[in-house]
Amino acid sequence: MRRLLLALGLVTLVSASATPSTLHAQSQAQRAEVMATINGFLRGLKTKDTVLMTQHLDTLTRMTLLRPGPNGTRVVVLKGSEFIKVATNPNQPPLDEPIRNPVVQVDGDLASVWAEYQVRRDGKVTHCGYDAFQLARLGGKWKILNVTDSFRQTGCGAPWP
Repeated sequence: MRRLLLALGLVTLVSASATPSTLHAQSQAQRAEVMATINGFLRGLKTKDTVLMTQHLDTLTRMTLLRPGPNGTRVVVLKGSEFIKVATNPNQPPLDEPIRNPVVQVDGDLASVWAEYQVRRDGKVTHCGYDAFQLARLGGKWKILNVTDSFRQTGCGAPWP
């Protein structure tokens, strides 16, 4: 009887200790999938690849841009397709928008990412701030639902490596 209880205790201990690492590995995998979606979209932005950008957005995606206005902050909302049209204008250089220090949170089919960004045109930083991405896993794939950003033209520093 003592052996049986010891064996059951050992099995319980091993099961309990395996569960957190398994969950941690799953969440790390989910975070990597979320970041792959965002990085794919940003790669498309940099190369003006409308197909690549579109594959990472939902049809209802919105870009919510906070911009300075004469009476304080103004909110500009664009459909994802409208943003892509503006960002890929053939008369302007491509937008390079690297992000760094992302904070990724995932709960089921909802993900949120907060990250610092810089926007560069022709290698020069034009503005910077923070991006807040909201994503949903739809049909087994992560899609960007909304991007909200802050905006400043000072204190951005040199282009990041």
